[in-house]
Amino acid sequence: MAITSQSTYTLPGSHALRLRVWNWWRRALTSARLHDATTYGTSAGFHGTGRPGMSGQTGFSLEYGLNQRWVLAMDLARDWGNGSHVKGWNAAGTRINKISAASTDWQIAPAVEYNWNPRWGIIAGAAVYYAGHNTGIKVAPQFAVNAVF
Repeated sequence: MAITSQSTYTLPGSHALRLRVWNWWRRALTSARLHDATTYGTSAGFHGTGRPGMSGQTGFSLEYGLNQRWVLAMDLARDWGNGSHVKGWNAAGTRINKISAASTDWQIAPAVEYNWNPRWGIIAGAAVYYAGHNTGIKVAPQFAVNAVF
């Protein structure tokens, strides 16, 4: 489920400012069957099920048009995720029923966009995950080509 809202404003000097806010969340409808070693942290000989915890993101972005070709952009968002639930039996026959730790993070993603024309452009920046719970600080470079057909 997601909710997004977007508004565009014209500032003095004919500079465009776009504001976008969003909130999305997801929940798995079913569990996955797990056997042996998996990304849920199970090991060889495990048999059971796993279900990811509910997760989501809330954020906003600003885009400021310097002119018709150059745009400065910035996103600020908070991600969250509840722990995954694993149930089953390990190789020794011991019953496993555990929920992993929840996590959150805050991220800021500044970027610069250049548009050759109204149909083609590029955007480059980095998402910096700078605070959270059960989450490390990291930088994720980003690059995209925009094309409108």
